[in-house]
Amino acid sequence: MRLLFFSPHYGTVGGVRSIIDALAAAARAAGHEVSAIVDGGGPGTFGRERDLLLYPFPARARELGRLRRFARKFPSRAVRLVSAARAAAPDVVSVHCTRRFAPYVAVLRRATGVPHVLSLQEGALPPGMPENPGLFRLLVRAADAVAACSAEGAAYATRVGGARRVEIVPNGYDPAEFRPGSPFPHPRPYVLGLGRLEAQKGFDLLLEALARPGAPALDLVLAGEGTARPELKALARARGLAARVRFLGATDRPTTLALLRGAVAVVCPSRFEGLPLVCLEALAAGRPVVAAAVNGIPELIREGETGFLVPPEDPAALAAALARIVAAPEVAARLAARGRVLVEQHHPWSVVAPAYLALSAEVAGMRRARAAA
Repeated sequence: MRLLFFSPHYGTVGGVRSIIDALAAAARAAGHEVSAIVDGGGPGTFGRERDLLLYPFPARARELGRLRRFARKFPSRAVRLVSAARAAAPDVVSVHCTRRFAPYVAVLRRATGVPHVLSLQEGALPPGMPENPGLFRLLVRAADAVAACSAEGAAYATRVGGARRVEIVPNGYDPAEFRPGSPFPHPRPYVLGLGRLEAQKGFDLLLEALARPGAPALDLVLAGEGTARPELKALARARGLAARVRFLGATDRPTTLALLRGAVAVVCPSRFEGLPLVCLEALAAGRPVVAAAVNGIPELIREGETGFLVPPEDPAALAAALARIVAAPEVAARLAARGRVLVEQHHPWSVVAPAYLALSAEVAGMRRARAAA
């Protein structure tokens, strides 16, 4: 099978990049031919790749300036995308993008006739967010099959997107990375926030939680980069936390693993998610997790079973959960151990990737069968 990965988000280090890298490695190991159209990421990552920057549809249609720029840029960039895909001559396209790039996916599917499998990492958005269900339907209906990372995402793809074929294919991890090793050298006990510094990730809520009376006197280490960094730094100063908060920026893989090993707890206070790798990898590292009960997170972090769930947008609940971990570390350790068993059973890439590749091969086979008929 010739598998083409398409992602306009790959150049941003994060979950999407990790997922694509793992699936591409598994595809090559299984004897498939891999190529990619991405927005950068270094030469030779896939063997055959094409860098292509695409301009997204605006988050809100009333952003007229952005809408006009999209209208100017879309035709030529869509043509380049289709040309690059035809040059790769894939049997199936593995799509990794959000709804804001849906018009490109729809054009690619129609112009090439090559079947698509959509790796869906998003679900319902919270009230007040620019959800744009029309764009989501366009993205989902351009795919011949949807591989949703969570049951919540699968239900959303069916209910809102009108998906024709949906399978739940969760995200994975590499157990070899989580062998015992040295923790991150921080002088005091810390909680870890790991991810892009953007409003979606809710790290402002974590700062507010640590500033509350009765919250444990833990440091906060934030590993990631993003546009919200100045605002988070200002908030830390305003809440008297500047001396307890360390901004590391984007970290390499060894540092990330060391951070996970050394954390008292890993906190995921996101406002919306799919099935975040940070929660999965925190459990793989044997760390207690506190996470917001949004989208697919409760499928992995189960209150009182594998971690601590809190309502979204609730710093008081975050502070209380962290206080529980500090007050009863043996309870937190038991939950983390159960979580580790869960991810070891169901989330190694050796289990997850074959399911994704099997779905891709099935979709590619259906096209060949139609051509032969």
